[in-house]
Amino acid sequence: MAFSYNCYKYNREWFLVEMIIDAKPSEIEFEKIVVPNENVRESDWQCPYMEQYLNSDGTEKLCEAYDVPEEDSSPCRISFFIYNENPKKLFAFGKKKSVLRTPYGEFELSDKEKIPERLRKIIEFDECD
Repeated sequence: MAFSYNCYKYNREWFLVEMIIDAKPSEIEFEKIVVPNENVRESDWQCPYMEQYLNSDGTEKLCEAYDVPEEDSSPCRISFFIYNENPKKLFAFGKKKSVLRTPYGEFELSDKEKIPERLRKIIEFDECD
């Protein structure tokens, strides 16, 4: 179960997702967090990039990106990036909104909110090809 979900516009091409979930870090299966797309094979669906674990108030990282924190406790606050496959048309009139499918529920991907300063200060991001 997700206690909290937020989606922010990181830049033109990327969303930053932040979730608080009822799971331990060792139980999180990032490969099961996807953006379904009927136009591509399931193995090619967008999935999290640069997963990062945060402290309970989201002001500090608990470990380096992709690493799992030593303390394996629940609930867990995580952040990660999702590629915006079509930034110009994603939210166009009449278009179906993109959904993030997770074991903790389905959530709308939206670029309406700006990243809070607390995240901007700590979140690591590397451009990829």
